[in-house]
Amino acid sequence: MPKIGLYTATENELGAVQQAAGRTDVDLVVRSESDLDDQTDVDAFLDELDDAAAAIFWLHGAEESMPGYDHAVSRLEEAGVPLVVKSTGDAYALEDTSVTATDRDRVYEYLERGGTSNVANCVRFLVDEYGTAERDFDDPVSLPTEGVYHPDHPGASYEELVGTFDPDTPTVAIWFYESHWTHENTRYVDGQVRAVEAQGADALPIFCNPATDSDEQWDAERVTEAWLLDDGEPLVDAVLSSFMFSLSMEERGRAADDEGDGAAEVFLDRLGVPVIQTVTTMRSRARYEKSDTGVMGFELALSVALPEFDGNVITHPISGKERTDDEAGIGSAPKQHFPIDDRVDHAARLAVNWATLRHSSNEEKNVAVVLHNYPPSDDGIGTAFGLDSPESTVNLLQELLERGYDLGGRTPTNGQALIDQLTAQLTLDDRWVAPADVRDLSVDVVPAEQYREWFAAADERFQSNIVDEWGEVPDRPFAIPGVEFGNVLVTVQPPRGFGMDPAKVYHDSDLQPPHDYVAFYGWLRNAFEADAVVHLGTHGSLEWLPGKTVGLNGESAPDQLVDDIPNVYPYIINNPGEGTQAKRRSYAAIVDYLTPVMRNAGTYDELAELEELADQYREAGMEDARTDDGEHLERLLRETVDSLDLAVELGIEGDIEERADVRGPAEAGTTLAEGSVDGDGVDVDELVERIHGYLTDVKTTQIRMGLHTMSEPPEADRLVEYLVALTRLENPGGPSLRESVAGVLGIDYQRMLDEPGVYDDELGMTLSEAADEVYETSCELVKTLADHDFDIPASEVEARPGDEVNMNLLVVDIDPLGDARVRSGAHNDLREALAFICEEVAPRVRGAEDEVPRTADALAGEYVPPGGSGAPTRGGVDLLPTARNFYTLDPRKVPAKSAWRVGREVADGVVARHHEADGEYPEEVGVVAWGTPTVRTRGETIAQVLALMGVEPEWTDAGRIDDVTPIPLDELDRPRIDVTTRVSGLFRDAFPQAAGVVHDAVDAVVDLDEPHEMNYVKKHVETEAERLDEQGVEDPEAAARHRVFTTRPGGYGAGTNKAVDEGNWDDRSDLAEVYVQWGGYAMGKRGRVTEAHESFERRLGSVDATVKIEDTAEQDEFDSSDWYAFHGGFITAVSEIAGEEPASYVGDSSDPDNVSVYTNEEKVRKAMRARVLNPDWLDSMEEHDYKGAGDLSSTVDVVLGWDATTGVVSDALWTDVAEKYAFDEDRQEWMRDVNPWALESISDTLLEAIDRGLWDADDETADQLRDINLRVDGDIEARAGSANPSEVSSDDD
Repeated sequence: MPKIGLYTATENELGAVQQAAGRTDVDLVVRSESDLDDQTDVDAFLDELDDAAAAIFWLHGAEESMPGYDHAVSRLEEAGVPLVVKSTGDAYALEDTSVTATDRDRVYEYLERGGTSNVANCVRFLVDEYGTAERDFDDPVSLPTEGVYHPDHPGASYEELVGTFDPDTPTVAIWFYESHWTHENTRYVDGQVRAVEAQGADALPIFCNPATDSDEQWDAERVTEAWLLDDGEPLVDAVLSSFMFSLSMEERGRAADDEGDGAAEVFLDRLGVPVIQTVTTMRSRARYEKSDTGVMGFELALSVALPEFDGNVITHPISGKERTDDEAGIGSAPKQHFPIDDRVDHAARLAVNWATLRHSSNEEKNVAVVLHNYPPSDDGIGTAFGLDSPESTVNLLQELLERGYDLGGRTPTNGQALIDQLTAQLTLDDRWVAPADVRDLSVDVVPAEQYREWFAAADERFQSNIVDEWGEVPDRPFAIPGVEFGNVLVTVQPPRGFGMDPAKVYHDSDLQPPHDYVAFYGWLRNAFEADAVVHLGTHGSLEWLPGKTVGLNGESAPDQLVDDIPNVYPYIINNPGEGTQAKRRSYAAIVDYLTPVMRNAGTYDELAELEELADQYREAGMEDARTDDGEHLERLLRETVDSLDLAVELGIEGDIEERADVRGPAEAGTTLAEGSVDGDGVDVDELVERIHGYLTDVKTTQIRMGLHTMSEPPEADRLVEYLVALTRLENPGGPSLRESVAGVLGIDYQRMLDEPGVYDDELGMTLSEAADEVYETSCELVKTLADHDFDIPASEVEARPGDEVNMNLLVVDIDPLGDARVRSGAHNDLREALAFICEEVAPRVRGAEDEVPRTADALAGEYVPPGGSGAPTRGGVDLLPTARNFYTLDPRKVPAKSAWRVGREVADGVVARHHEADGEYPEEVGVVAWGTPTVRTRGETIAQVLALMGVEPEWTDAGRIDDVTPIPLDELDRPRIDVTTRVSGLFRDAFPQAAGVVHDAVDAVVDLDEPHEMNYVKKHVETEAERLDEQGVEDPEAAARHRVFTTRPGGYGAGTNKAVDEGNWDDRSDLAEVYVQWGGYAMGKRGRVTEAHESFERRLGSVDATVKIEDTAEQDEFDSSDWYAFHGGFITAVSEIAGEEPASYVGDSSDPDNVSVYTNEEKVRKAMRARVLNPDWLDSMEEHDYKGAGDLSSTVDVVLGWDATTGVVSDALWTDVAEKYAFDEDRQEWMRDVNPWALESISDTLLEAIDRGLWDADDETADQLRDINLRVDGDIEARAGSANPSEVSSDDD
């Protein structure tokens, strides 16, 4: 029998080769790259080819894609075996081919067209041409590069297959690669077809090359236009897609070529149906099941992150690659995709359920709106960052009513009425609920037997995990909270479980959900029969439950709970990291919502008095004219500074009460809230300058005003404030309004930012006062635009009859300050900035009107178009409008070049400040790295880590990180600083490549030939490796290089806040223990996580300073307990292990062009002054009734957390908190009316601060708090007794 040899550098073709071998009377001898492990394997292959009629080496790239290539070519030449070498355009392939050019090109054509028939005819041709036998062969034929495929309808055309469909049932398209069809690698496609059809839907499998640029082939867009749309209307109801990459666009709304249309123009928007993203993993099914990570490495980027750019709903792997049997006996067999049956089934059910939403009438749909409640408490129902969730829920209910949903003839009149109804039912506060009343106060009660039945149907591994954690199913019913409005349920997510057993905080970072939690979601699926669920607001706990990090399997808790229910998740636009977690771990379609309005904090109360005193002193004239009045003002200034407890902030001498030892600069510690401050002894002129500088920093801080309500963009003054905040910094397409106005006023912009306390003779005022003028002028200009509905002609020429204002007049009518002169070009810049506001910014903000309608569209099975994510006020106007399914970034591009610039600046600033104050460099710095800021900034924190070590990234032309390069010491001009990085669980899941970059940096620096005094990384690794070796530790070198730590896979958070929330701690050592326990897992180069508590503790014991980057003012230290849990917990752990406090810093990159470095204490206290104690912010929260009061309560909880972990809250600040949150009579009465649980919680927290010794309050203050607590306790009991909810309107109201 004639023999033909074939080598292929990939395994894609082996399926077709196997089939071709069975159709030819030829002895095929085949090997792929994975078959040739060493030279012995190569020679064995060549031995079989000594008598071959011909051979083909099918390479993909250079000679290296075939082991022993040169040797093989020589062997065949010696044996006289004709050889065809095919590669991708390399000259060597032509040189080494020994057949004629005509025959070579014919073989190339067979191979390029591919498929079983072409491979078989290629073999026959070579035998006929070069062998001793004759074989009939056909010419190369072109196989379809796009088409339909169905296992039951082989060879059917598109029209024939569609002709078999039932028009009354949903249709799900299944997209897969043309190469899989060509090489008969379709088992997983067959599985999807069977699973979709088993759900009663029609399956339309379509193959193509999704991103081809050939005119001869159809890409995914052309396939969509030709086969999935008819006159603009979709012919399918959902798509299951395993295509990798983005089909249409790259980051921030730009097309793949950076020249195309934005996110709103994605072709999938024209199709308008959900696209369910599946993953065909390159790993085996067994490796996928065993892994903690699910989808990682390049697949995380290609099959998850990049498809999110298209607005896809992310799921999980549906197939794994397995080696098939060599049935043809050719010496090699392909790895092909085999279905993961339960994952195929789940993806199909999810897709069909999304599709069914398009076929179901709204009147018959059951929709559950789930409000979050974390930490679990009755004052926090509707937990949602920056959102008035009750009012947003009412807006959604009204929208659903207008779309024909059955709401049972009633809707709440407003958010407060909704909350009154919810709290009149069963809640967590069951102190006055008799067991007999539970059923009447619940939507439903699930009997234990019913729950057992549901539980038994869950994945056995999941069942085992729950039972191991919580025991067998308890013999009691499970109450379901909420209020039903016809077919729409408003309910509250159950507690996560830490409060049920507070001891679990100390050892269970990956705590499984309790039975009540499982029963709740089981009820939604099986009893309520939810067609869809809305998890409303940022964020709940479902997506943070244990399981694989990305690409969940059946053991993963979120998968088992939300299962196949379409999940729509309104999420704030500036939290893309955590929102991505919701997308990837609860299969959610995000509908992002706007941030609250931002504006300058301003000054108030004693801060305003201090500013007035400083101004009076400045206005008193020259020093010799001040005399007695000047001395009086100086005395008042110093007394006010002292009463406000501002010694730390001003860097001056002062007494606070008690002082802890601090390593590093005296003012950089974390427990300076009490004690004497070793600051400067300054004269009054210097003091006044520092006061102006400090107050400018506080009053120009951007703070939120109130909360956003979905589909209610800001109006009137709030709109003006927001537009000014959005254009404060430069935006793509628009100059900075602040800088432009400063230029027209004649102000040196950079000096205004850098030297606010300095008096400018030309301006006739301090630069602090000049900053006020800039802000006020900006507001006045934007108000004028708003008064004219942002439709103002550019000049007199374009003006219409009756137009009294035009853009040119607005600009030129502004007079410079004092004797200053307009900066060159400033008028044009300001015109451009104002036009940008009218044409771009205002319409984008107004787009928030679509948030509720888009949520309702999703419930109708419509596609949610993609959009960018990040902080709009950080130069991110182009991220708006909201109401889109946001995406993040390619994780392979972290850190980006822009992030490197800012991160390096932060690193330099931290090092410089530490060295200036302490006289030496820190040998080791502890860094907190979160996932969400990494997304927003494209990796500033990781850039900072690299910069501290003196290492620079290397980028490919496409912007991906290729390698790292040590910066020469003479350029660095300081030692290389060691860095221990504590990354969040979200960072662990989303950015394993970035952790690998840090490891590469450590390796590169340790290998340098540098002295220890200039290379602290090398010093510490070598010293520790030697010590570990002496202790008998296995692989001491690897253990000594651990630098990136995280939580156990499936676990999230730092744990410290859980202990504080539950009150389950006695002193800081307990909090340190939790921090070490939760964070003691080392993250390896490829994202693999291993237990490393001892290593983590060793690293913490040598940290000299900690640092965290804060990249936006849209969130601050008091917005979430995570802030103190991670950074405060880090500081606590270092303090307890090392025996003394580290220095601690915050790098503020909210204006990336003007980075600042604060001590942690300065930054925390600044946030308290700017927002927490600001009466304007407090008043703005009263506009939101129950939700506003609940957010005030959680703010006080965070104050306690900061003081518990770092001691940065002084007695004076605690007193201010008590006065404004608890003792203010008007605020007290307001809370008693709208949310008495919030007032109860606030008084409880303040009393806890006293009881724990965090606040040295007098007895009278404590008694006053106890009186408030008792009185509000009575209010709550009385409310429980009356249970008379607020008015609910009928549909006719």
